[in-house]
Amino acid sequence: MRKTARYILLLLVLLLTSTTLKAQDIVIDSIIPRRVLVRTSSHGIALLNNLDTYLSGYNYTGLGYHYNLENFRDAHFGSYKWKYQTLFNVTGGITELNSSTQYSLMANRFWSGYHPFEIGERLQLLAGVQIQLSGGALYIPANGNNLISAKLRLALAASGMAIYHIPIRGRDHVARYQLDIPLAGAMFSPEFGQSYYEIFGLGHCANTWHFAHPFNSPSWRHTVSFDIPIGSNRRNVTLRLSYIADLYQSEVNDLRTHLYSHAFTFGFVKTLYKVKQGDPIKAYTPY
Repeated sequence: MRKTARYILLLLVLLLTSTTLKAQDIVIDSIIPRRVLVRTSSHGIALLNNLDTYLSGYNYTGLGYHYNLENFRDAHFGSYKWKYQTLFNVTGGITELNSSTQYSLMANRFWSGYHPFEIGERLQLLAGVQIQLSGGALYIPANGNNLISAKLRLALAASGMAIYHIPIRGRDHVARYQLDIPLAGAMFSPEFGQSYYEIFGLGHCANTWHFAHPFNSPSWRHTVSFDIPIGSNRRNVTLRLSYIADLYQSEVNDLRTHLYSHAFTFGFVKTLYKVKQGDPIKAYTPY
């Protein structure tokens, strides 16, 4: 009787194991890659160099705080496979010139779509387009007349990315370079000597919006990042170290502006799964 019970118990274990394996196969086969999201939240220090001749004809330099949030995932359109990225970053800082202090706050929101090209087993090149929405303000409280200079720009940019996987001690490290260059768009700028009261109070805004292109607004943004897996294999945590250079320039209405930000950030990479049974697909990544 005991022998029969052992056989029955062994049979039940085999059936349960077979069912579990089949369930895992079904989950793996039914993965929708666009539901796997890689999210990175980074913080760091930025070196700032600001010039805005609407406020002052001199450079203001100082330090700032930089926050960057990135979402990266696969996206499918028709028969082509694409990568989709969204970026949001904020830089706030205090810059100085002698005894004069300038406060700045800039924010950017980017939407990017890329087509990937596999080069060997480790290198992946991505080429695509990006929509950029940027805004912010510079403020010098010691100025007599013009205290604030507002910034607003919408642009279509070319964007490229190179992703390289480096195996170190059996673990995958990822080096990445990204370059974004605005090509065309619209930007806001007051005329030389024009106050914001004239623009918004009296409605004199005829010459405040301009077509932005690389000749009157040569700007670019490039990012170098390195992902380092830390922790154990069971509880893998990925640390990201980044250098972000955001170089904005413009010359319209006899006003010159440059906003240079060199940020050094660190953050953690999280892989999110929009499915209930996430364990069988933790090896997948859109990178």
